[in-house]
Amino acid sequence: MADEHRRKRYREWAKSPFGTMPFPEECRGMTCGAKTRKGTPCKLTSLYGSGRCKLHGGMSTGAKTPEGKARQLEGYRRWQEKRRQTTSKTE
Repeated sequence: MADEHRRKRYREWAKSPFGTMPFPEECRGMTCGAKTRKGTPCKLTSLYGSGRCKLHGGMSTGAKTPEGKARQLEGYRRWQEKRRQTTSKTE
């Protein structure tokens, strides 16, 4: 529960306009805490406003526009075709 309180104070500080609120002392040395692939908590201390590090800031939401989705699909099809060509050469 204490960690959740620290994260809440950190988020309040991160959302405040720059310089209007001093950095909370209890948040010094706070770690990211996200679960790594190994299953242990992340130990990085350089955090963004979200309270997570640059590695665990959040996943991409992907393309939203029809043009972006079409571009993604075209890239995927080119990748598939290239992969098929390389596997057929080795056989």
